[in-house]
Amino acid sequence: KRAELGIKVRQPLRELRVKNYKSKNKELLATLKEEVNVKEIRIDKGIEEEVRLDTEITHELREEGWLREFKRLVQGLRKDARLEPKDIIVLTVELPQELLYIVQKSEKSVKEDVGAESIEYRRSDKFEAELETKLGEWPVWIALRKPR
Repeated sequence: KRAELGIKVRQPLRELRVKNYKSKNKELLATLKEEVNVKEIRIDKGIEEEVRLDTEITHELREEGWLREFKRLVQGLRKDARLEPKDIIVLTVELPQELLYIVQKSEKSVKEDVGAESIEYRRSDKFEAELETKLGEWPVWIALRKPR
């Protein structure tokens, strides 16, 4: 359904309904929830199809998807710079206003997830690796360096 509608797996969705689920294995449901990237799985014998994916993307879900994509871009840049997971970085970004707001609002989790001691919100010429790309329709510039 995601592929049919062009919804990337990194974009979280609210719910997956499953018609027939008889197993008591909660780990299997947790794995399914993670792999399909939904907030909730419900057993619903009243639906006609075997599974129904709620594809309505609220603003909150959209923001979470953008944030995940942003973190993925940073992690890709870390890999391109041949950094080890233990290597701490200073992240420097130039972002459009709405994405800037989302990153600033979630700064603590961004720093934890990408291994950054700090984030600088302005373009700089002090970096070891940089990436200029688009996140959705937005132009983004991301750079990183090791702290001095």
